[in-house]
Amino acid sequence: MIDKQFCMSSYLAFRYIEREGMNFYEGLKTFNIPQPEESQLTYVHTVEDIDREIQKVFDSLKGEKLGICLSGGMDSAILASYMRGQEAYTFRFLGGEFMKEELARAEYYANYYGLHLHYVDIDWSTVEKYLPIMMRHRNAPVHSIEPQLYQAALQAKADGVTHLIVGESSDLIFGGMDKLLAKDWTMEEFEKRYTFLDPALVLKEPVSMHYLFEKYQKKDKFDFLDFMDNVFSIESSSSYYSAFGAAGIPYTDPYSKLRMADPLDLHRVRNGEPKYLIRALMHQKYPEIPVPNKTPMPRPVDEYFKDWQGPTRPEFRRDIDMSALTGNQKWQLYCLEQFLNMYEPLKIGYTTGVYDLFHIGHLNLLRKAKAQCDYLIVGVSTDDLVEYKGKRSVIPFEERKEIVGAIKYVDEVVTQENMDKLGAWKKYHFDVMFVGDDWKGTDKWNKIESDLAQVGAKVVYFPYTKGTSSTLINETLIRLRKGNK
Repeated sequence: MIDKQFCMSSYLAFRYIEREGMNFYEGLKTFNIPQPEESQLTYVHTVEDIDREIQKVFDSLKGEKLGICLSGGMDSAILASYMRGQEAYTFRFLGGEFMKEELARAEYYANYYGLHLHYVDIDWSTVEKYLPIMMRHRNAPVHSIEPQLYQAALQAKADGVTHLIVGESSDLIFGGMDKLLAKDWTMEEFEKRYTFLDPALVLKEPVSMHYLFEKYQKKDKFDFLDFMDNVFSIESSSSYYSAFGAAGIPYTDPYSKLRMADPLDLHRVRNGEPKYLIRALMHQKYPEIPVPNKTPMPRPVDEYFKDWQGPTRPEFRRDIDMSALTGNQKWQLYCLEQFLNMYEPLKIGYTTGVYDLFHIGHLNLLRKAKAQCDYLIVGVSTDDLVEYKGKRSVIPFEERKEIVGAIKYVDEVVTQENMDKLGAWKKYHFDVMFVGDDWKGTDKWNKIESDLAQVGAKVVYFPYTKGTSSTLINETLIRLRKGNK
């Protein structure tokens, strides 16, 4: 089923398209990682059980040249202990200046068990290069880790690695999501806490995702553990499935088919022992060092988007408070806009005017403008701006704005408070500006043409409808009124 509005809202709320069979556009089929069957799962009671089952996984991979995505956290550090002499790949950002302590711990783990450590250097150029590939592979916008995972996979393949190892699912399975496990949530509390980016804050036509939370409301109790097992598990693991699938390299997460045989001890998790079984195994593997705190896979999204002003496509609201968003939330907006641009490129047009005593000349200009663009934005001058120009409008601003908004050729009406056309471009990122040809060749508009050309926009001049103008109509009305006295 094709439902662009649903898909946009689902991606923003959950970072993936939650409803199977729902897609952005005709001919595109998005996908998520398939979940293991019950018969494929192994239930573990103790640290020794976990150790034994992980060893079985590595025994089954004998003969493969293995590579591991090695971070500074305990999950991949534990898996490195089964991989003596194999390859390790650690992400390094901003020339090594970002999260140095992560790099130092990864180096320690690799040296401890004799792995050959390779750095995967990541910067914004990595995102720009690989993001389109990842979105085309998944037929959807993606998680911010996917371009870097793709680069790591390509680098490992070039080194002759035939199978990658990751430790991604341990957090969810063994109680590592301590902030989400911190309390017994009501549905309303959990929905607010879990939703990555509320679609209503950023989309003009959001679709409520409340229905998914309602599925886990059991009488007077919200089953947040079941929600995480069924919803978060797909979001967190699908990125690896997608990135490594696009790179054409098989991978295994040795934790993914393990489950705790005993109920998760929430008291221990909530009192400073998240992932208590994994922490104990980490201590066995590295007895000389303290068990590290859990850290997410590093990515400097805050740095990437610190100066980004936000999306400009018409699907997004104009009043988004970008200062209130995290780097990861800004990534979602950016990635969604890039995806829409990829599959639904829009030529955005812009024109402005007073639109006083609306007449056929106004209509002709708007009709011609719409014929040359996909989305037409019209700026209506405020009463103060009209007076600044030495005139006075007959129709008040709010009424003029409503009249223009009712015209079928107009997709969006905005307020024009000044004559700064380059400033308007910075707000609306239009491709072409339409204006009457009586301005063509003037010093003012030659300068505007030059300024807009530097940002890739052009000016198109339309001839005014002869014999018609708001001024002429107003003058005629004045004469008529005088003649009737």
